[in-house]
Amino acid sequence: MKSAKAIALFGVVLLLLAEPVCAAIYYVSSTGNDGSPGSSSAPWRTLQHAADIAGAGDTVMIRTGAYAGFRAQSGGTSVLPITFRADEGAASIINDVGPNNIKGSIIEIEEYDWWIIEGLEVTGAPDNAGIDIREAEHVTVRNCYCHHNQTWDIFTGFVEYFTAEYNQCSYSIEEHGIYHSNSGDNAVIRYNTCHHNNACGIQINADPSEGGDGVSSNCEVSHNVLYENGVIGGAAINLASVRDSLIANNLIYNNHAGGIAAWDDGAGDEWGSKNNKYYNNTVHMPSDGRWAINLKNGSTGSRIYNNILIHENAARGGLEIDASSLTGFSSDYNVLSQVSVDDVSMSLSAWQAAYARDAHSFSQTAAQTFVSPGSDYHLLETAQAVDEGTALPEIADDLDGNLRPQGAGYDIGAYERTVACPSCSGPRVENVTFPSGCICTCTNAASLIIGPNVVIETGATVTFKAPLVTIKPGFHAPSGSKVYIKQP
Repeated sequence: MKSAKAIALFGVVLLLLAEPVCAAIYYVSSTGNDGSPGSSSAPWRTLQHAADIAGAGDTVMIRTGAYAGFRAQSGGTSVLPITFRADEGAASIINDVGPNNIKGSIIEIEEYDWWIIEGLEVTGAPDNAGIDIREAEHVTVRNCYCHHNQTWDIFTGFVEYFTAEYNQCSYSIEEHGIYHSNSGDNAVIRYNTCHHNNACGIQINADPSEGGDGVSSNCEVSHNVLYENGVIGGAAINLASVRDSLIANNLIYNNHAGGIAAWDDGAGDEWGSKNNKYYNNTVHMPSDGRWAINLKNGSTGSRIYNNILIHENAARGGLEIDASSLTGFSSDYNVLSQVSVDDVSMSLSAWQAAYARDAHSFSQTAAQTFVSPGSDYHLLETAQAVDEGTALPEIADDLDGNLRPQGAGYDIGAYERTVACPSCSGPRVENVTFPSGCICTCTNAASLIIGPNVVIETGATVTFKAPLVTIKPGFHAPSGSKVYIKQP
């Protein structure tokens, strides 16, 4: 019996070890043939044929050309996902509904898990979405250009652990750029650019009336750029029944409805968007826009910190909230001028006095804050938002990927102000000033001499790195600067 068990176990081990070896790379070309083996030299013609064949761990490389879409026929695993990807340097355009599709979308994945869609241009869906994912888990859409689709560019329904990153989603004819719906938890929507969509740029709607638990929890919406959305209504980032989620480092400007909105989807205050964190967003609203942040219908427990919330209409402003959303609400270190509570507008100072929030917040105009409002939302050197934020453990970098903080403190808004380093590498550094806010490293392969008239301003961080570092008289590093001497 022991011998038989050992043989059976050994067989299982062999199968597990063999699984990665079975993964294949297939190719699809506009000049291919579905009767071919799908190799690099003899590619297939259609994506649907590729979807019929591909299994766990397989990758389908799509060459330059225009193709009909497909409907998934199998799924992957955590270590062996199925990947459909544009070939290196290819312009792979998916612009027609696949022959097996049933939703009126271009790419359809339903009831299959562990998929990656990467690097494709997806356009022209006649009814629903460019990319349509339903009742699935662990699906990633990355670096795709989705545009001019009828209803949504990217849509999910009842999808857990969905990731959308580095996509451009634009010109949805009826509704949203990215729409994550139906109680999907643990979504990550980051580094996307969503613009000129008829309604929302990004919407997460748990749809309490549509089944599931009616809540989307533990989501992340960060590092996105959203502009020129909302002509028919709908915030740039619209959240309905979203809980315990992070909305951070987003740049939102020139959107014609709201900036960020959180509510209950009309299902009642118990379905409000609760316990969410709104950190380091830059929201610049045009004169025809609604409020920069809107919290309604039981959206309690919200935390709003380090946001720039500037409005070009003096009758509106940074924050709109109702009484049902004030429980557990905290807000500070923001740039804003007007607040509305239950449709009663008040100045920042009146809000501070009456509601004891935003003690460290202040008002500034766009011209006082941004390099070029409407096109460049990096902070001016003179902006009051520089170094005036508070440390937040969830926020390690900014929209550009720069580490925070760069200067003496954390900046407010999506961008941390960075300061260029002077040239300093070589055998000798002298007659140079390292300005406040810079983070610089000076190196040399053999030795490095720090000569006279080297000034490290307060708030600067400079590392001198060489096998031997010598400091000569005339070096000046006042309190508040940081200097590190390191060997390679």
